[in-house]
Amino acid sequence: MEACQVFDNSSVHILATGKSLHQQRMENKDTEWFASWFDSPYYPMLYKHRDEAEAREALTNLHRFLALPENTLVLDLCCGQGRHSRNLHKLGCQVVGIDLSASAIAHARSMAEPGQQFEVQDMRNFSLPQRFDVVFNLFTSFGYFDSNEENLRVLGRINAHLQPNGILALDYLNAIPLLNQQTQRAEQTINGVLFRTAKHIEGNSVVKNIEVIDRGQMHVFTERVQLITLADFTAMLQSCGFVIEKVFGNYRLEDYRPEESPRCLIIARKS
Repeated sequence: MEACQVFDNSSVHILATGKSLHQQRMENKDTEWFASWFDSPYYPMLYKHRDEAEAREALTNLHRFLALPENTLVLDLCCGQGRHSRNLHKLGCQVVGIDLSASAIAHARSMAEPGQQFEVQDMRNFSLPQRFDVVFNLFTSFGYFDSNEENLRVLGRINAHLQPNGILALDYLNAIPLLNQQTQRAEQTINGVLFRTAKHIEGNSVVKNIEVIDRGQMHVFTERVQLITLADFTAMLQSCGFVIEKVFGNYRLEDYRPEESPRCLIIARKS
């Protein structure tokens, strides 16, 4: 059973349609922005500056802070192409990585070594036989959904897969400086592909519209991430059986400053 129980209008919808949340998600998969964007070849191209060096800095500092012993079993939740997983493995961890993108998992598997396992799974309903010492959820790999209920389901699955007193390291954008942000536009060419982006606030989310022009063809994608504050995370984590132990403001693990820190990096323990 998941650590946090959620009741909202979705339960009424299930009764009316006779379909489970899982069935609805599978039917709606193609309409969810992240399903197409994360599986496209343009996503890793646009974010190639999020490289192995950045991952190495973040994971080395977190590994040191958490004092993880050799062969610690960790889950890289939303692992993408595996850059964080690879660095965790180099630091001596046994790593399982899961992601919704089949192409990203294929790439991660192509570079995997013994002690690394990669699976295609949805963070909202993932199920694995292992129980982990640490779950890492990095690079704002949360808050993709339209309802808080689904965020809570993710945290419930994490709790269910952690050992007693296990740790969750959740790295998210710092929402506070973005709350009143004006539209930001950018244009760049990467490997001959033109990217035009426009980022704006829409309701309680930050939305990035992405136009990709490749060999005369235009492709349009959207990113939508909820503006979740530390106060919001505190309430969600508590309701799902976690206690926050530390919050950092960047990958150097400096103190979190609400008005200026680029990240909200939360260390929480399963209570």
